[in-house]
Amino acid sequence: MHKNTVHLEYLISKASINSLLNLVQSLLLAMISGSLLALSFLNHDFFYCAWFGLVPLLWVVENTSLARTYFIGLIAGLTLFVTGAYWVIDFIEISKDYGVHAGFFLAGIYWLYSAQSIALAILIFKWLNQHTNITAFIVLPVVFVVFTSTFPMLFPMRLSDTQVNFHIALQGIEFVGASGLDAIIILSNLIVYRMIAFVFSSPFKTHGNSISHLLCATIILVIWLTYGSVAYSSWQANIKTWETFKVGLIQINETPRLGNTVQYPGYSLAYPPEMDMTERLNSVGAELIIWPEAQSKHYLNDPNIQRAYQQTISRLDSHLLFQDMEHINDAITGDQLHQYNSAVLINNEGQQVDRYEKMKRIPFGEYTPLLENDSLASQWIESLFGEFTSGLSQGTAQKIFTHPNMNIIPLICYETTFPHFVANAVNTTLSQRIPSNGTMLVGLSNDGWFGSSHLPYQHIMPSVLRAVENRLPLVHVANNGPSIVATPDGNIIFTSDFQQAAGYIVDVPYSKTTQGSFYSRHPSLFTNTIFIVFAFMLMSSVKQRFNLKLKSQ
Repeated sequence: MHKNTVHLEYLISKASINSLLNLVQSLLLAMISGSLLALSFLNHDFFYCAWFGLVPLLWVVENTSLARTYFIGLIAGLTLFVTGAYWVIDFIEISKDYGVHAGFFLAGIYWLYSAQSIALAILIFKWLNQHTNITAFIVLPVVFVVFTSTFPMLFPMRLSDTQVNFHIALQGIEFVGASGLDAIIILSNLIVYRMIAFVFSSPFKTHGNSISHLLCATIILVIWLTYGSVAYSSWQANIKTWETFKVGLIQINETPRLGNTVQYPGYSLAYPPEMDMTERLNSVGAELIIWPEAQSKHYLNDPNIQRAYQQTISRLDSHLLFQDMEHINDAITGDQLHQYNSAVLINNEGQQVDRYEKMKRIPFGEYTPLLENDSLASQWIESLFGEFTSGLSQGTAQKIFTHPNMNIIPLICYETTFPHFVANAVNTTLSQRIPSNGTMLVGLSNDGWFGSSHLPYQHIMPSVLRAVENRLPLVHVANNGPSIVATPDGNIIFTSDFQQAAGYIVDVPYSKTTQGSFYSRHPSLFTNTIFIVFAFMLMSSVKQRFNLKLKSQ
């Protein structure tokens, strides 16, 4: 009896140790997945990591429970966002002047929230894979595209954003947008995983894991990359024959501040340092000069500054495009009613051509979703994140600015990160364009809130995808840099230095016949199709569970 008891205790102890080792192994593999994905965000030269980074996670969750699948997915998500979005700490400390401990605490909340996108996506994939007869090669890409398209994020991070240097992979997004590339990348991860599973484990099981499904998925991947190779070569050849438009870019490199505008010695609000550089760039032939998003210029609220700007520009040959904050106050009480983040174009006759008010605001950064800006809950959010959350009003219409040689579609701050929004801007402004002109996307950003971190690169480089999606040249000017110019094939033809105040002249290729793409005209087609497929899969899983319950009764 004693020997049996000892033997039983030994078996229990051994089982516990094996269970613990299995858990540790699972956690390590999940962390490897998160690290590989984070690496592709932190350094675009490692873009290929995104194409197989999910493989360790898929391996771990293959034969686990739903609860454990969620937990493992959460660890992978935390690893991804703690590593790939470490700069959230810089943002919190600079925007609120918090200490390190408070910064880590609030950043931890953000990382934990963001990690839910991975945890929930892998959980729902697991559920659908168990309760439908639909192949995983459809289920996994659909689920991840749904989450990357709909999960509310303060700072969006898509797998497609990591592919700036993989030009042939970018070309197909002119039809399906960045979400289509997300789907292809996820499909690649599953292909790699199934190939490894086929080599190192038992033959494929049923439930959509057949070799025929693997071959079909591989063919789709090959077609995508083959089209990309052909299209990239074609666009490169065409762009070499295009005319060029001389653009001046001004990088201010000022430290962002909340509150009063800081004036520099030797300059004034009526004649800031940017205006001095504008005159210099005009003297070397710039047709359009662009200032980045930065501290308020007070142009929109001070008639004296308006006159000073317009008089200066009227003496130049260049047009000026810049960003400013507009405050609309109650005429009686003086209370602020609205605050708009605006882009303004002044022509070379000193006339204000038009103004665009930013439409796509950052949730919890520039407004509080579902809450009125004067509510107690909104005030509490502001107390956490500082004045950066001070209720920015939403613009009502997308605009196009007209230059004698160019139609200009202005985008402010993080608007360049939203594929559907930019495509809509291209499509809805079509009737406002001058047909004999080229068309160009222009982004104005201020990434100084993130200090010396990697975020400015993570923000500005993916805007290249907007150029390819809409087959239009793009100029993106950032306060602290880097600023870039990209052609419609995804090539970056100019990159400025990071954290360097300077002025630059760039010849931007453009075509009068290139006015958008299939995706520009139908930006919702692919994602709506994905949502329909996702809804069908959910209904199919519910129906299958219902039928199983009926059979068991």
